[in-house]
Amino acid sequence: MRPAKLWLSIFCAGAVVITALLIVTLFTPVPTGALTRIAQISEHQFQGRAPEPDIALSLIRQSPIEEADILVVGDSFSNYFAWQTELVAAGYRVATTHWDWVGPVCEDFAPWLQAQGFRGRLVILESIEYLMPERLDAMRGCTSMGTRPLKLSPPPHVSPSPPPPVPALNTQARLMNGVTTWRHTRRIEAAHDVLVFDAGRLGASVFMSPLDKGCEQFSHRLCEKNLFLVMDRTSPELQPADAEFMYRFAERSAPIQVGWMMIPNKTTVYLDTQRAQGFAQRARELAIGPDLFALAQKGRHEMRDLYWPNDNHWSMKGQLYFGRHMLDYVRSILGAPAPR
Repeated sequence: MRPAKLWLSIFCAGAVVITALLIVTLFTPVPTGALTRIAQISEHQFQGRAPEPDIALSLIRQSPIEEADILVVGDSFSNYFAWQTELVAAGYRVATTHWDWVGPVCEDFAPWLQAQGFRGRLVILESIEYLMPERLDAMRGCTSMGTRPLKLSPPPHVSPSPPPPVPALNTQARLMNGVTTWRHTRRIEAAHDVLVFDAGRLGASVFMSPLDKGCEQFSHRLCEKNLFLVMDRTSPELQPADAEFMYRFAERSAPIQVGWMMIPNKTTVYLDTQRAQGFAQRARELAIGPDLFALAQKGRHEMRDLYWPNDNHWSMKGQLYFGRHMLDYVRSILGAPAPR
């Protein structure tokens, strides 16, 4: 074969392969969940199919710190501004910020907060379980908030309720994404035990695990299997001593009342149900905040998709479920909101 013909045949073969890969990727559903996106797993198979509640955008509010009854210091669970809508609908004024903008929270947090203009009575420190040991370690070593300013989180411009999925070409994905997603999903369909998908440069790795009575608790197509963060299991386990430190910190913050909103990992709720139970028991005894560990165990049997199947966060149903219980907690501390 002449060199020109050989080169042309190689070029045409490569073009066919690249075109095929491109077509597969373009028609692979765009992942909307963090876990399907990180691990490159089929959104079609792991997206929840149960309808989500409609959260009115009018309830997504960020009160000025000077007017707020309640300050929420939270992470991505609070950045949806969804569970807070239950407080807003009841008449409370809520300001929300993120740990990254406030932390580490130090010994002089209460006077610092008052110097920032906060005149409310309740601060809710919300954290997902796997990040709490790191945050507590930073708190233990911090004596002064210094001169850092208080920055509030920008509220979303649209309702956090996800719209119904609409078919769309996956134009932002890499060339091999479609084939990789297909291969990972086939492995999951054939598996009878745990599979780990190393995220590499993306950081947080994901694992798939079979789930007992999974289809009673989730609505996605492969509901007998689910996705979880590896770091749920590799992060340090919360201990009773952590609850005691949190209690002492709240006591030092008077006259501002501090409540701890500890969100259990998705893995703790559905797989490792005994994880951090010593902490949870001591937290109940000290009454440092609402018992979301027990509420999560109750809620996962009351509704499907308390947590999203394709993500490690609460669904919007879960947000409102926990939000209603947070409202009960706030009322027990503050009473009814003041007339406006």
